[in-house]
Amino acid sequence: MSYKILEGWCIIMKREETNDIIQQLIPAIEKVGISKEYCKIDVTTEKSKNQRGDVWISTVKQGKKDFEDKIIALIEAKHRKCNIGDMDWRDAMYQGKQKATKQSLNYYIVTNCSSEIRYYNRYNDDEIKLDGKILTKLVSLDILIKIQSQVSIDNSEVTHKTKKANTDFTESTFLKSLKNLADIYRSAGLKSGDERIDPTVSFVVLKYISEKEKEYRTLNNVIPLWDDFRDIAYEKEKRDLSAEFKSTVDLIWGDKSAYKDNIYKDFKDLVKFPSNLTNEHFKKIYLELDKYHFHGGAKFDLFGSIYEEFASQTKKKEFGEFYTRRHITGLISRILLRNENNPRNLKICDPACGTGGFLTEAFKTLTSNYSINNKLNDTAIKDLRKNTFWGYDTDSKSVARTKLNMFLVGDGHTHIYQNDSLIDWNAKVGWTENSFDYILANPPMGEYKGSTKIENFNFTNEKRYELMFLEKIVDATTYGGEIAVVINDGALETPSRKNFRIELLKHCDINAIISLTSYEFAPYTKEKTYILIMQKKQKDKINEIQKYPIWNFIIDYDGYANSDKRYKTKYHDDLPELEEKFDGALKLARIYITDKEVFENSKHIYERLVNEREQEEGLWGYKYGYTLMEDVNESNFYNLLTEYHLRPYTTKQITIEDMDKQINQIVGDLKSIISGIS
Repeated sequence: MSYKILEGWCIIMKREETNDIIQQLIPAIEKVGISKEYCKIDVTTEKSKNQRGDVWISTVKQGKKDFEDKIIALIEAKHRKCNIGDMDWRDAMYQGKQKATKQSLNYYIVTNCSSEIRYYNRYNDDEIKLDGKILTKLVSLDILIKIQSQVSIDNSEVTHKTKKANTDFTESTFLKSLKNLADIYRSAGLKSGDERIDPTVSFVVLKYISEKEKEYRTLNNVIPLWDDFRDIAYEKEKRDLSAEFKSTVDLIWGDKSAYKDNIYKDFKDLVKFPSNLTNEHFKKIYLELDKYHFHGGAKFDLFGSIYEEFASQTKKKEFGEFYTRRHITGLISRILLRNENNPRNLKICDPACGTGGFLTEAFKTLTSNYSINNKLNDTAIKDLRKNTFWGYDTDSKSVARTKLNMFLVGDGHTHIYQNDSLIDWNAKVGWTENSFDYILANPPMGEYKGSTKIENFNFTNEKRYELMFLEKIVDATTYGGEIAVVINDGALETPSRKNFRIELLKHCDINAIISLTSYEFAPYTKEKTYILIMQKKQKDKINEIQKYPIWNFIIDYDGYANSDKRYKTKYHDDLPELEEKFDGALKLARIYITDKEVFENSKHIYERLVNEREQEEGLWGYKYGYTLMEDVNESNFYNLLTEYHLRPYTTKQITIEDMDKQINQIVGDLKSIISGIS
């Protein structure tokens, strides 16, 4: 492309952007209550110097001397054809970051003036969340003010309608504390990372209990708690802190304790203090953790952070094969519970709960949904804590970890039990047929070695965890209830499992199948996995295979590097687009049954080929789109694999003559190489 052509193209695109700002963006800004008098278009500021901002928004009107001093937002606008992740979009992010920094803004906004808008933390380019959800629309001036005041180098989550924002307690600040704790443990002779896990969890548990007991005292008053030792730790009082803590542990959980039958009894196995830790070590650890408020304050998986920081590679591998990272559990929870905005009698279950990732994220999703809808009252909170969440695991430590994590996000630990979900139904712990409105799970995968007889299962005759679990999950869900489960590719495409998929289709309507990146569980395993989103059929519809299409989405990038390191990246994240499109895609799929013409005319909104940036990175075919049920049939063994339908493999035909030419070329190249060597 010549310079003149390129220059002309740039002028055209800039003109389009300006027109889009005037004709679409400014009216949209006015619709949320911000008058254009509070905006300036395509101008510099004293602080931005020679860098023009597409739209500056201030808390005072144009013409006021302090307009620039009170600028509260910057919008970088691109042309309407620009998509998230495109080169132009990334350029806008770069420009926005530079200008926001100069203007002393903590965030910036990027939009294509039509379908896409995102808010970014200028310190790290994280997408900003408002009340737990990624912000994808224009907001009023008062919310912009809150975004500016709450976003920081350590925080990208903004609270608007919830009662209190805890901006101090972020994962990054907690990780800094873990590194400080590592130094303390090292000085105590605890050189192995594995040795540092138990004492860290122990201190967290005891601090949490102290905070919990402040709300409502359940333990006997003779039991001293974390707050009772503050003067010792700050050296205002001379006593042995290590002895005090060990005495508290003995009073709460000791075999001879008169108070051992308490609500924290399940945490007994999690609280262990190594003999290496002296009084001085206890003081230093106390001071490091005393600044945090754990009860309801953790917006991330606290236990997972401790484990990732300290665990050896061996332990991480044991743990990581079943550990679903929280950006995925959060995504699944939000899309599955997207319509649960008003409190009602709900039962949500994870039958293989591990550390409770799905349950904690479901808890956070519901509290956020209720809060945004002004429905988060005392009755709703009590119901969430006492009735809503049910979890099962065979491992007693996993049960304790789940309970701890549920405590940390606001409670909901009441119905977490040690139970084998593949053995017979267990009414004592609530594990019964047709019981749960929602089930979220990442069940174990691989060969089943337990005692359950395969004859008790109807979907499969294979002793495979994932196949057996999926049948149990379907059976445990109420008629009309919804399911989200992580499953491997073999379950979706292996010809020998055709009957399994037919049974699945007879009992459930499959709403969506989402392909996860192959590095989702790296470095522990590279097994290809999918999120299967289903709805159990009503009782009278069992055995009727659905008629409406399945929506498919391929996550090529999830915001983390596609490598064993799995570090966070700035530009590669398909999750916001998935979340934005999900609900509309499912609603349109249902229309297919009653009005195919409307479906055909509208489906382009929820179908997309890979864009130019994605093509440059080696991707091809569709990013997302629909699979018609007539394409899931006997000829392909009822194949449900997302890539099979969106990115089908096609063989390239070659003539014998072309093959001869290629072979002769290869032979000639080899002769030249041999000749050169000799």
